[in-house]
Amino acid sequence: MKRQLLGILLSMAIFACTPASVTKTGTAPELVPDIAGVTVPRNIAPLNFGVTGAERVKVEITGGESRIRVSGSFADIPVRQWHRLLSQADELEFRVCARKDGKWFGYEPFRIKVCDDEMDPYVLYRRIDPGYELYARMGIYLRELGSFKEKVVFDNSEVSPGCMNCHSVARCNAESFQLHLRGNKGGTYLRGGGLPDRVVDMKNSRTLGTVYPYWHPSGNYIAYSTNDIRQSFHNVPEKVLEVYDLASDIVIYDVRKDEITVLPQLADSTMLETFPAFSADGNTLYYCCADRADNFADVRYSLMAVDFNPADCTLCGEPRVIWQAPGKSVSFPRPSYDGRWLMFTVSDFGNFSIWHPEADLWMMDLRDGSARPLEELNSADTESYHSWSSNSKWIVFSSRRIDGRFTRPYIAHIGEDGHFDKPFMLPFRSPDDEALMLQSYNIPEFCSGPVSIEKDLIYNTERKPITVR
Repeated sequence: MKRQLLGILLSMAIFACTPASVTKTGTAPELVPDIAGVTVPRNIAPLNFGVTGAERVKVEITGGESRIRVSGSFADIPVRQWHRLLSQADELEFRVCARKDGKWFGYEPFRIKVCDDEMDPYVLYRRIDPGYELYARMGIYLRELGSFKEKVVFDNSEVSPGCMNCHSVARCNAESFQLHLRGNKGGTYLRGGGLPDRVVDMKNSRTLGTVYPYWHPSGNYIAYSTNDIRQSFHNVPEKVLEVYDLASDIVIYDVRKDEITVLPQLADSTMLETFPAFSADGNTLYYCCADRADNFADVRYSLMAVDFNPADCTLCGEPRVIWQAPGKSVSFPRPSYDGRWLMFTVSDFGNFSIWHPEADLWMMDLRDGSARPLEELNSADTESYHSWSSNSKWIVFSSRRIDGRFTRPYIAHIGEDGHFDKPFMLPFRSPDDEALMLQSYNIPEFCSGPVSIEKDLIYNTERKPITVR
C-alpha cells in the first residue's frame, strides 16, 4: 500500500504543471516527428515522439477514462498500455511539458483521431544506404506495424554483395511474393501460383531485364517492365542523380507456366512503356508511356490504359491516354483494390521520381476520370512510391520531407470522399533512431502476414529457365 501511495505521489509531482514550476507557452509543441492531428488505426505501434530542443519531456495521454503518463528524453509510450488506450477511445489528447535549458515549459494540448478501419499488420520495404555507387548495405525487411519488431527477410551480405530490388506482394498477400536478386547468384525468387517456391532466370534473348512488377488480382500473372536503365549525375547542388531508360517495353509473366508473353502493342521500339499495374478487376492494364527523346529532360510520360483478357493473356483494342498534363510526367500508377481510385506520381520529366524534389502524389477518380494533386499528403520535397492497404482504406508512401535526402514511409487514411487525413511517419521506438537517420526506406508495401524465403534456393546457383512467346 505504501509503495502504491508513493507511486501516486511521485506521478503527481512529475506531472504537476503549476505556474511556479512551468511556464505556459500558449503554443503547440514542435514535435519530432509531427503527430499532431493525425488519424491512426487501432493496430498501430505507439507514436513515440520528442520535442525540438528539449532535454526532457513529460507527457500525459488521455483517451476516454484511461490515461498514460511517461517521462524521459522523449515520449517512450508502453506498447501494451498504448493498445489498451486505442481499443477504448476514438480520440486521444496529449498534454506535453518540456524542459529546455533547465526550464520547464507547458504547451497547448493536441489530439489524434483513432479509426475503426483496419490496416494490414505488416509493411515490407527495402532499407538501403542513400548512396548510389555501391551495394554495401541493402536488405528487404518486414516490419510489424503493431509494434517495433522488424525482421530481416533477406540481406545482400548473405550472398556476394549485389543489388536486390523490386520486391512485390499480390494485393498485400504474403503467399504471393517475388524478389529480384542481382549478381552472380542473381535471379527472381517467386512464391505463388500454387507451386513450390523457386528461383527463375528471367534473362532471355527477346527481352531486356524485368523490373517494376505488378501482380494480377488472380495471382496468376505478373506484369513487368523490361528496361535498359541508365543513370547520369547532375552538377548542381539541388539535383543529384537522374535515372532514365534507353529502352523499355511491358511483358506478362505466367506464374503457373513460367512463361513470358511479349505484348506487340507494348513493344514499340519508338516508345518507352513502363510501370505496369492491373486494375482491381484484372481487366485493365495501366502503364506509363513516353516518346523517345535525345535529352532525358525532354521525356514526359502519359498515363495509359489498355484492356486485358486474363483468359488467354492478351490485350484487347488499342492503348488509350487517360491522363496527361503539359510539362508534366507520370510514374507509379497504383489503383486501389476496391476499384475506386488510381494514385500516381507527377514530376517535371522522366519516370524515376524519387530523385525529383518536385514530385507529388496525384489521384484519379475512376468513376469520372477527374484527377487532383493530393495536397493533404504532398510536401515541399519528394513524394514518390506508394501502395494501398488490402481494404483500400490506407496508403503507405515514401517521402523525403524531413531532410530531402532520406526516404521514410508515411501512412495516411482515406475517407469516403477521397480526401486523406494528415499522414504520420512509420512509428519508430526513438525519434533519434540511428537506423532511421542513416538509411532510406524504399518501396513500402502493406503485407497480410510474415514473409520468409527459402535461402537454400538462393545459395543454389541453378535457376529454372523460362520460355518466351
